[in-house]
Amino acid sequence: MLDRFAVDDGHHLPQLVIDEDASSAAGTARFRAGCSCGTIAPHLAGTREQALTAHLAHVNTKLGPSKGPKWLPVGARLVILMLAMLAIWMGCYITGEMLADGSKLIVAGSILIGAALAFGLMVGMRRYIAPTRA
Repeated sequence: MLDRFAVDDGHHLPQLVIDEDASSAAGTARFRAGCSCGTIAPHLAGTREQALTAHLAHVNTKLGPSKGPKWLPVGARLVILMLAMLAIWMGCYITGEMLADGSKLIVAGSILIGAALAFGLMVGMRRYIAPTRA
């Protein structure tokens, strides 16, 4: 029932609470939904399923589509990102090999710089790859 992608970031975890007043008036347990982000709109207490549905509606308002082009599927965007990361890393490695003149320290430094630049690209492009969460 819960969309795992929507709540796995830790910002929107459901917090179900039994409403004492509504429970004693109805004679059965009445649940009220809360969210770990603290911004869920208050709603009337109901069954556990109604509380989960209210929480999921809240989470869906906090999700936004990815900023990448709609005509390009997410899998293709990931492949392009991986190829760009590999090209950056290989470019740094080849540059390090050309500048090294036999020094292993320069080659190792260029490998580390290439990895840092490639992962920096990945972090910078994450909003263009997958849906964003608020």
